[in-house]
Amino acid sequence: MQDDKKELINTLKDLKIKSNDLQFLRDYFSIIHHTKGRIRLRASQKLKTITQEKRLNLKEILEILERIPLIVSLRFNPLIGSLTIHYDSDLLNPKLWEDCIKGESLEEIAEIINKSLREIV
Repeated sequence: MQDDKKELINTLKDLKIKSNDLQFLRDYFSIIHHTKGRIRLRASQKLKTITQEKRLNLKEILEILERIPLIVSLRFNPLIGSLTIHYDSDLLNPKLWEDCIKGESLEEIAEIINKSLREIV
């Protein structure tokens, strides 16, 4: 258990989110519903196609997203193609989630995420 914790800390220490990393959300998801602390996204047909063709491992991407301290939990429903993200609204303003999905304010969002990563490790 202690080794797992050390490995996670080392992974988080090395993790640095760049604005172009956040473009994944813009490129492949749209907002279905959003309330403070919870956003539900619809996966695009483009994402469904490339995961079916095995050009992208969605499970690996979800595992990386789960490591971001702002995210409390993730739930992906492959049947309907939705991703529900519960997040800490004290760490990231809900409007910034919407900006991220639109591809706006990505530098600011990346900096907020990276700052929170530095604070926990």
